[in-house]
Amino acid sequence: MSKSNTPLWKWGLMIVLSPILFFLLYQIAPVFGSFSNNLWIKSILLFAGGLCVLGLYALYVKVLEKRQVSELNARRIFPDLLIGFAIGVLFIGVVVLILALLGVYKIDSIGSAETWMLLDLAELFIVAVGEEIIFRGIIFRMIKDRFNIVAAIVISSLLFGFLHLATVDLWTAIAISAEAGFMLAAAYNLRNNLWIPIGVHWAWNFMSGTVFGFVVSGGEQASSLIFPQISGAYILTGGANGFEGSIITCICGVLLGIALLQNLGCKSKKN
Repeated sequence: MSKSNTPLWKWGLMIVLSPILFFLLYQIAPVFGSFSNNLWIKSILLFAGGLCVLGLYALYVKVLEKRQVSELNARRIFPDLLIGFAIGVLFIGVVVLILALLGVYKIDSIGSAETWMLLDLAELFIVAVGEEIIFRGIIFRMIKDRFNIVAAIVISSLLFGFLHLATVDLWTAIAISAEAGFMLAAAYNLRNNLWIPIGVHWAWNFMSGTVFGFVVSGGEQASSLIFPQISGAYILTGGANGFEGSIITCICGVLLGIALLQNLGCKSKKN
């Protein structure tokens, strides 16, 4: 990818103000769900809210950056979104399996799959879309384009992790930077599009909170498919901050990020 020709002052304004704009937009998007009390219609409206945020991002790129929105390639929506979602499901599954083998995670009881899970899925789609636009679509991409991939990974990952300091402690914020910020940046870089990291992020939140019943980023989980018993040392459980503060999650996330970058390296050599 060629270096950006945008004047430095304009580039600086865009990389500061654009994330703020899209943070506000994705915070507003859940309002779409307030137009109906029917869970099915509400879920559809929430998905529509997420798609509107993506549409506004595409408009932003065309108007302000004056280029084609290659990171939202329409032909890659379904294959790459599914690939990303599958990666997220497998990742959380592996982390839960390891924690279960260590005796940290035990199933207390299992609930029933109901329509509220669809509502969770729709709400978490908006979260994944909003955060991936900000941290990978804007911050990571713009820094990589102007400087290099190392600077882009380090800065976007640290910002992503430290954003969570509002709800988690310092160690967990660092862990989120390493396990999620790095891995999601690598997922974006795999094909230079947003669909894979959106899918990973979406599945990560849905599987960890809605399915397996973990606290996600220090936030409360109202209900889940599985009600677990989580016990053990803080370094394994993450304590009140949730499993994202577990050293197991951190190690697995870093290893997955490295694997994604190595796959990119293999593809580049072949090309």
